[in-house]
Amino acid sequence: MGSRLSAVIDTVYNSKRREFLGRDGARWGKLGIFYFFFYLGLGAFFCTMLAVFMALTPRDRPRYHAKTSCMRTRSIPLSPGFGFRPQLDIEKNLILIDKNAFRSGLDPYVKSLNQYLRVYYWKHDNIGFNQTKTFKISNPGDCTSQNQYGYSNGKPCILVKMNKIVGFIPKPGYLSEDKHAFKSARCRSNSNAIAVHCYGEYPADADNIKNITYISENGYDNNCGSLETKWFPYEGKKERQDIYQAPYIWVQFNEVKPNVLINVMCRIFGANINFDRKSSRALTRFQIYVKNIPKSKLSGEI
Repeated sequence: MGSRLSAVIDTVYNSKRREFLGRDGARWGKLGIFYFFFYLGLGAFFCTMLAVFMALTPRDRPRYHAKTSCMRTRSIPLSPGFGFRPQLDIEKNLILIDKNAFRSGLDPYVKSLNQYLRVYYWKHDNIGFNQTKTFKISNPGDCTSQNQYGYSNGKPCILVKMNKIVGFIPKPGYLSEDKHAFKSARCRSNSNAIAVHCYGEYPADADNIKNITYISENGYDNNCGSLETKWFPYEGKKERQDIYQAPYIWVQFNEVKPNVLINVMCRIFGANINFDRKSSRALTRFQIYVKNIPKSKLSGEI
């Protein structure tokens, strides 16, 4: 046992040769100098490559966009996504409205819309701030913070918008395969805008939502909303200062059958927008549930 312990000690430090782990002081010094310059050179190489990468990469947009975008393939053309607000959780699309428990100023959906719309009403006083295009719907009707966006009376306003794609300019009209859907939606043709239409995803859903009002920049419509092409393309954030105000429309559901879960789909029509239901291209889905228990039942339960 003593010989084994002595061998271990000699391996760690050999007093006769004055070596620590098999090397004397000079060899450890040379090894330390080697690794010092090795990692110094490695760090300098990394910093140089990082500087080259940052110098060649645009600050305001991806290097590959528009026709060179990675989202575009030979079989799948570049098409924008579609989004909606309010969305409390990015993994959920349910909008639950409880008319009996609605509290003004505390409703999470109202707060979410207020938070999202801050960019449209936020003013910046610093020199150099550039905001050339200011989007505004002059007459939003019930779809205002003062009116709780219609959530207090069970007539919710849903904000729908096209996702930002650098360099993409939508073309008014529709693809040949979308002609029947465009005519069925009774959308108006507009040479300066693309059409947006929302409907019940399934026949039962269509029966439970009636009287939809679309509030766009250019007015009201009962069939389709519109997004004017003058707001495109999105060009990124120059010097991280510009704030792009993405155009949107309000979709107000005036007659929603209470206590029924309703699936809603909103889609875009465009001459260069490829609609694909399976891959959720050029569309968005959400669910609406208006909970409304009569006061007589509430008092009876008590």
